[in-house]
Amino acid sequence: MNTNRQSIRLGITLFLITVSLFFLLIFIFATQGKITDAQFFNYSAMINCFLLPGLYAGVGFYSVFIIAKQRPVTFRQAWQLCFLPMFLGGFLSLATIFIYFNTSGEWVEDSLQRGWHDLIMSNPNPEFMEKNGEFLSGMTDLNINMFTLKVFFLSFSVIIFFYFLISSIFAVFFKNRRI
Repeated sequence: MNTNRQSIRLGITLFLITVSLFFLLIFIFATQGKITDAQFFNYSAMINCFLLPGLYAGVGFYSVFIIAKQRPVTFRQAWQLCFLPMFLGGFLSLATIFIYFNTSGEWVEDSLQRGWHDLIMSNPNPEFMEKNGEFLSGMTDLNINMFTLKVFFLSFSVIIFFYFLISSIFAVFFKNRRI
């Protein structure tokens, strides 16, 4: 199989899984009256912090592994095979979520902000609140859009660093190896 086609296919698969999880969580939140804003924020954070990084790293590993089973790969090839699907899936997902939040999903953004605020206020940490007063006041103001172009690029740069790091680790591991 063509490695570029495989990378694109895996990237689109990651995109579809991520967007499906995103809209499934919104659908469950919107239809289940029992889920509070704080729970919605908490579930969203758990998916983004624990499930998606493992999923993306696993797909990156799989992408390199299936080629390394066929032939030895160089560091550059292994890095590219790992990075490209994660980058494509992550960029498409984040762009879709950004567009959704800035068009028809303002109510979801407000719910996430209220949920974050409820979690912070239900378990106050005086030291954190004292050091981050301006940040806290900005996060509790529902008139502020959390999903601006600036935040999009800052978030995506952090995510790209994760992809870069994971790709480098897997490339070192698979360099010149045949499995």
